[in-house]
Amino acid sequence: MILLFLALALVAALLVWRRRPAAPSAAGKGWRWFAGWSVAGALFTFSFLTGFSIGLFIMPVAAVLLILVAWNSPRSTEALGFINGIGLTLLLVAFLNRDFTPCPTDGIIYLPTGSPPGSSASCGGLDPVPWLIAGIVVSALALLSYAALRRRNRSLPPPA
Repeated sequence: MILLFLALALVAALLVWRRRPAAPSAAGKGWRWFAGWSVAGALFTFSFLTGFSIGLFIMPVAAVLLILVAWNSPRSTEALGFINGIGLTLLLVAFLNRDFTPCPTDGIIYLPTGSPPGSSASCGGLDPVPWLIAGIVVSALALLSYAALRRRNRSLPPPA
């Protein structure tokens, strides 16, 4: 499964590398294509993280979308959206685990005082803080890098 993910990422990277010179000057540029790359990156990462559960069902959609975006927007600047998609998926994991409760070290879970009979309690899950920090950092770096590259490319004189 991991080899399939690596192969798809390699195919997308090769499409961007090979089609880059052949792409018309205005094709595949802009925030819309950055967003397309972001969706592809988010689906791809979500499929990877969910592995053999729902990831198997999401994988074909993620693969088709990744290849379509790489074919239609073979620009490394817009492809930074893929990294933004990874960050968005990390933020989703943090959000889904926001009610994390660490388990007590003695292994006994105590109910809060005054709990009605038949109440239950649970603990465990993923600590959302590392996922939140990683998601913010990765998304911010991708967005800032994209904005900086767009500004730089806009200020360069057109090729002769």
